[in-house]
Amino acid sequence: MNINKGKEWWMGASHFQMELANIAKCLLLGVVILWIQIHGNKGCFEEERLALLDFKAFVGSNGFDADYILPSWIDDPTSNCCQWERVMCNSTTGHVIELSLNNTQQYDMESFRESYSFYHDENIWYVNLSMFQQLKELKTLNLSYNHFYCSIDDQGCERLSKLKKLEVLDLTSNRFNNIILSSLGALISLKTLILSDNRMEGSFPIQGFERLEKLDISWNRFNKSILSSLGALTSLNTLILNHMYDTMNGSFPIQELKNLKNLTLLDISGNSFNGTLSFKEFSTFKRLETLNLEGNAFTGSIPEGLCGLNDLQHLDLSYNEFGGTLPQCLGNLTSLTFLDLSENHLTGRLPSFWPPNLQYVDLSHNHLEDVFSFNYSSLEVIGLSGNKITFENGWIPSFQLRALIMQDCGLGRRFPYWLLQNNGGLEILNLMNNSFTGQLEIGAKMLPNTTYLNLARNHFEGDLLFSAGDDCKLIALDLSHNNFSGEVPERLLSNCISLGYLRLSHNNFHGQIALFNLTRIDDLDLNDNQFQGILSSLFTNFSHQSYGPKVLHLSNNRLHGEIPHWIGNFTGLGYLNLRDNLFQGQIPCQLLSTRIEYLDLSYNSFSGLLPSCFNGSSLQQINLQGNRFSGSIPEALLNISTLNLLDLSDNELSGTILNKSDENLSGLLVLLLRGNHFNGFIPNWLCHLNDVNLLDLSRNSFSGSIPHCLYNLSFAREGEGNLYNLTFSDTVFKWEIEYGGRSETYFDNRVYFDAEVDEESEFVTKYRAHTYKNKALNLMSGLDLSDNNLTGEIPDEFGVLFQIHALNLSHNQLTGSIPRSFSNLSQIESLDLSYNILSGQIPVELIDLNFLEVFSVAHNNLSGRIPDMKEQFSTFESKSYEGNPFLCGTQVRRKCHDDNDEPSPSQMESPKSPQEAHGNWYKIDREIFLASFSVTFIIFFLSVITILYVNSYWQERLIYRTRQYLFSYYYFLYDNLVK
Repeated sequence: MNINKGKEWWMGASHFQMELANIAKCLLLGVVILWIQIHGNKGCFEEERLALLDFKAFVGSNGFDADYILPSWIDDPTSNCCQWERVMCNSTTGHVIELSLNNTQQYDMESFRESYSFYHDENIWYVNLSMFQQLKELKTLNLSYNHFYCSIDDQGCERLSKLKKLEVLDLTSNRFNNIILSSLGALISLKTLILSDNRMEGSFPIQGFERLEKLDISWNRFNKSILSSLGALTSLNTLILNHMYDTMNGSFPIQELKNLKNLTLLDISGNSFNGTLSFKEFSTFKRLETLNLEGNAFTGSIPEGLCGLNDLQHLDLSYNEFGGTLPQCLGNLTSLTFLDLSENHLTGRLPSFWPPNLQYVDLSHNHLEDVFSFNYSSLEVIGLSGNKITFENGWIPSFQLRALIMQDCGLGRRFPYWLLQNNGGLEILNLMNNSFTGQLEIGAKMLPNTTYLNLARNHFEGDLLFSAGDDCKLIALDLSHNNFSGEVPERLLSNCISLGYLRLSHNNFHGQIALFNLTRIDDLDLNDNQFQGILSSLFTNFSHQSYGPKVLHLSNNRLHGEIPHWIGNFTGLGYLNLRDNLFQGQIPCQLLSTRIEYLDLSYNSFSGLLPSCFNGSSLQQINLQGNRFSGSIPEALLNISTLNLLDLSDNELSGTILNKSDENLSGLLVLLLRGNHFNGFIPNWLCHLNDVNLLDLSRNSFSGSIPHCLYNLSFAREGEGNLYNLTFSDTVFKWEIEYGGRSETYFDNRVYFDAEVDEESEFVTKYRAHTYKNKALNLMSGLDLSDNNLTGEIPDEFGVLFQIHALNLSHNQLTGSIPRSFSNLSQIESLDLSYNILSGQIPVELIDLNFLEVFSVAHNNLSGRIPDMKEQFSTFESKSYEGNPFLCGTQVRRKCHDDNDEPSPSQMESPKSPQEAHGNWYKIDREIFLASFSVTFIIFFLSVITILYVNSYWQERLIYRTRQYLFSYYYFLYDNLVK
């Protein structure tokens, strides 16, 4: 008994000693931790500091200023890397745990996506990821937006697998391919993996990724079969599969993801899924908070089963083909704050009951019809554009909106002033293209916080009564396409100092306008009004500043004077349109030293020589039509490699066109030189304009033969070319909305203010001068060499211009026959060969030109039978053939000779070919013909001699023309015999 008690005492004492030792250890550890927290770590670890410096050296080796990008990363042992930018360390251990090395090439992030292409190889950085292997405690690594690429050959990718504690990896917008996936699968602690915008395709291996909670593989080319693999990653709560470059198509196999019961966010937007959706499968996702199906082609109605997702906060079904009525049960989604059903085919009325916590609702561009009666205090954004919505009489809203977008709704004639009075927090108001009439009167207190106001395309009239307060916050104002008159209110131009976009175009405003304090203006559009004055008065406070608008559109007004030299101070100016005003003088070189891309000075009174100071760095389109420029085309103008449109038509330019390099204007799409005094031969370098759509050299004095090499011109294969891609003019505004404890920024094309950049050119086809604008310029193609002194035959090679729509060779001195190869011009709509000296027959094969609308061979020496009145030839009138006395057929009411001959038996047995049948249709007595011809010639000759004797003017014209023909004949002999 005593022995047992002794054993128990001894065991208890031993246990007490062990507990006491553990307590002592804990106290000691606590003291150490407390000491570290008080004194802190004195610096990062040397091996980690050197690893970071290796990355800085890598940035510098690729031609970038590493000291500018990473200024605090100093190669100094005393420098604590935990205090460097883009680096975060554990405050206790001093190890690097987070690296934010995104966008080390310093891209403009808003344009980054536009420059990205799945197959684009520019600016790729080969990166050896082994430089990060020393950061063993790293938990977060952000390498997004860098164009990085790595290879498995030198273990550059494989070494990334050494980061065993890495939890978050962001490789967005790089050039990694599937090679890196095997290394990523070895990251045993990885929970968040973002691979958006890379070059991955095919399948996705799930081995090693079982612990993933968030996976973003959007903007790659993975195929639909990966869904069955992803369904095995049961820890996922976020899955983003949007924009897979059309590799995700057909029906959406939602059943493949049924095991992802923890999913809170599913995004498959921007794909090509179609068919109907059975939302019974969605019942698996009880925790789903965000569902984004935007930009697919789903059809059918929105099933009520969707209403069972009680935790749903964000639902986006926009840009699909859903139809039917809106489910009334949407009101049961009490957690829903964001609802976007825009751009579908929904019909019927609006639900009578909405989710009580809804902050954002967009039903734009459906077929809904109802009375506007939303009345929820939480609503901040409402979009109902493109529906038939009216306002309820006497309705008083209880909400405080931040954005109301209701364009194209037919809201009635009365403007809803009550909406402005009860919504002082309104930031965005877009009521464009409704039917409002009368005078618009906006007081200073109606829009205290409004930044974007669009009331364009209504029927407002009279003076604009706009009283902007002293604290006006407007950034964008569009009142275009109304009937406003009078002068622009001075307070609008003096108080709204933040105004960056102002469009007052297509009204009847008049008088002088001065921008006063609007020194932040980016886009100014005043075209199609009756404004007067000079540019210096318009930009009162701009003349000595190195800024100014990016877009300046002042066409169709009554502005006059010269372009001031100080406009060269507008360093951001990209678009200048002064078309159809009263400007005069010359083009200042200071203007051409800016970054201007689009220059339209057409239909003014500019004169003198064209400037020789075109720098050619950025100009894409130049339109100087309808002025009085003289002299020759300067060489500098023909050396602008970025140019795609050049219109110098209807001026007084002269001389020969300079022979130049074939490469400088290789991207030119439109070249219009008609209506000048150019002479000499058509230069051969025009044959190298491989992308040209329109080439017009008409109404000049070009001589010699038509260059055979012009068949090399493509003449606008439809859809190619980039005439209207002037991206600098796009102004898309954004706003931020907070809901559900998070903040999101929305870019919305319903709050879109473009600068109405019109690229237009005039081209004569089908006997009329047509003005082609914007996309129509890419679709139209034509060659016009009419009204010159061209000789020789029409090149047979022109038959390969398969895409050309209009060909005009009229009013020249062309000889020979009409090429039979013209039957290959399958897209031709207008073919004019009139007023030449063409002979032979009209090829019967031209009947196959199914799109031919205008055809003329009038006033030539053609003979034979006109092709039968079939297909398009049945629509051409007799004037298409007049002036050809030897043509016959019903079109000219002249019987062909073989129509009256009775066929002999031999002829019936062996019918003649069309050529034989037409070849001897006329039989004229030789003696009678010679006698009549001689008498006619003598009378004509004596008449001409008499006129020349009594009229000195015609004597001079005859001598001038004779000299021209002699020179032409001399150069013809020189080119073809001497050379």
